[in-house]
Amino acid sequence: MATSTILAALFALSGAVTTGGAAGEAKPKEAPEHQVVAIYFHRTVRCPTCKRIGAMSEDAVTTGFKKETKARTVEFHFVDFQDKKNAKLAKACGVDSPVLVLLNVYQGETVCWTSLPKVWQLVGKPEEFRTYVHEAVVRFLKQTKKDAERERENSKESKE
Repeated sequence: MATSTILAALFALSGAVTTGGAAGEAKPKEAPEHQVVAIYFHRTVRCPTCKRIGAMSEDAVTTGFKKETKARTVEFHFVDFQDKKNAKLAKACGVDSPVLVLLNVYQGETVCWTSLPKVWQLVGKPEEFRTYVHEAVVRFLKQTKKDAERERENSKESKE
């Protein structure tokens, strides 16, 4: 996997800042040691179903993991994969159509990732959709770095 590409894009996505210090200077927040980053990759022009999947994905992540989202252990982002500025990230994640992708990040490095293509099949089944996304996020949250590295080695998805 192109870890450096995903890492650079991840830092660009995580532009969260807090105010503090003298005269309210902006200071970047320290990223937690372990993060699960959910990215809904969408097209520039989005159909109603794409918009619904994006909204359901965001809700499943941010509502289902309120404490973790506040602590930045879990993050959610929308990314237009057709926008040239996102091309490297989309390519690194193997994205060529709308999909929800989870990144398992340790100490700022994307160790492994997975796509969740069943969101398309479950869009009309909100509870099953939420459960599908929730279980995938929980699985990544519970993984040790060694487990994530093992998954990367065993997954053709996460290989370069």
